[in-house]
Amino acid sequence: MKETPILLLTGYLGSGKTTLVNNILTNKKGIKFAVVVNDIGEVNIDAALIQKGGVVDQKDDSLVALQNGCICCSLKADLLEQILNLIESNRFDYILIEASGICEPLPIAQTICLGDESLPKICRLDSMVTVVDALRLVDELMGGQKLVDENLEDEDIANLVIEQIEFCSTVILNKVDGLEPEQLGLIRAVIRRLNPAANIIETNYGKVDVKDILDTGRFDIERACSSIGWVQALENV
Repeated sequence: MKETPILLLTGYLGSGKTTLVNNILTNKKGIKFAVVVNDIGEVNIDAALIQKGGVVDQKDDSLVALQNGCICCSLKADLLEQILNLIESNRFDYILIEASGICEPLPIAQTICLGDESLPKICRLDSMVTVVDALRLVDELMGGQKLVDENLEDEDIANLVIEQIEFCSTVILNKVDGLEPEQLGLIRAVIRRLNPAANIIETNYGKVDVKDILDTGRFDIERACSSIGWVQALENV
């Protein structure tokens, strides 16, 4: 059986994940997607796409909602089961998973790559994409500088943004329109410090060429784990 590629999409609430999903589905270029969402009520996949029945259709089970929990913890078994069911149906070319805004990326990637001995043979986590709200980094996180502050509190939301950036293969830097060049330069520098190998794509309204995030072959879990900023920092001590 041919391996089914999976795109895992993370990003904090309001970053633009769902807008990106809708753009991907609109520009599908003949790709048959199955979409897995952590909470359909939260993500609000465009109703027009569902009504058209071409890509996301609740009636034919290509839209799967995993609710009442989080796929990085309590719903990991459900996620595995849904991935297996979608692949075994032999009806989809690609699986797109939109994680809740509060999800940590590492446990989800481990679930897909290591959670079931049959999964690596029939699917591959092709790309881990994190959507980052550039405006929020400027307005609330000191242009991203707070993300590299050694005195962050454990509960600070910046820690989640850090984890999502550190572990991804591609960063979608969204809402860049209107930022000054020096602000963008600072944000890029922060992202590079957290994840030197990440592909950074700057955009507005989640408008991304799908060839830059689909079938990239960019994600490797061993490389991702070894490239996390805090791991590198320990190795350099």
